Amino acid sequence: MNLGVFDCANGVINLIVQDGDLVVRNATYKDSSYIDKLQKESAYAVGFIQKTIWDKYVFGGERNFFVLMCEANNQPVGYALVTPGHKGGDFVRIQQIAVQSDARRLHYGSMLIGAIKRFCNEHSRIGARLRCRRDLESNLFWAALGFQQYGTWEKGKVNHVGFKASNDICLWEIMLSDSILTFPFLFNSTAGN
Repeated sequence: MNLGVFDCANGVINLIVQDGDLVVRNATYKDSSYIDKLQKESAYAVGFIQKTIWDKYVFGGERNFFVLMCEANNQPVGYALVTPGHKGGDFVRIQQIAVQSDARRLHYGSMLIGAIKRFCNEHSRIGARLRCRRDLESNLFWAALGFQQYGTWEKGKVNHVGFKASNDICLWEIMLSDSILTFPFLFNSTAGN
């Protein structure tokens, strides 16, 4: 898949969305140390992905993973790791999203979601899905942004790739495509996926 301006492997920085001094752009390898640092600080909430995986799949271009960097006054404040789905009509998956603790509740997370919306519109994806442990305050953020909880992966249950949930996991989704009508009953039609 051609990721266009979202591509993180080619070393070119592309502006995705901007609101005054707030910018979301694609990441490049030069951002990897910041991402690794923030990922470690936020590991309790976002999990942890080894640097070799980031280097291969995101910055090496072996998979269509991409990372969005959020900046304020030319300084990074957060990132989102996204997998784009396999074809038009799919959901993208937000694998990780993290904003520095001193920069939360200042519009940065919603800017990252705005950039994901742009990806959905340009690549015919209908919206975004993510998982969030039930005990995290982040669930309030997802609900405030308009995400709908479509299911729960219960503690102790094994998912489709063999991982066992260590806690109840809320499954969230949001329709982001401008070309698709959304109705509340559509959110419940995908329960269990």
